[in-house]
Amino acid sequence: MDDQTLAAGDIIAATITKSLPFGVLVEYAGVAGLAKGAEGKPGEQLNLRVIDFDAAENRFSAERA
Repeated sequence: MDDQTLAAGDIIAATITKSLPFGVLVEYAGVAGLAKGAEGKPGEQLNLRVIDFDAAENRFSAERA
């Protein structure tokens, strides 16, 4: 991310990139994330609450908001 950073508690609208048996992979502002327990199809948007952001790995974990 350029000048933006994600932080725990942020509410975001992320796009699903892949569905998995345990959740979905999403993308927000070029950052990949995992939303455990969420469901949907690739291309759909989900409102998520960021649980953790790992700047070194450029990824985040989230849950349904």
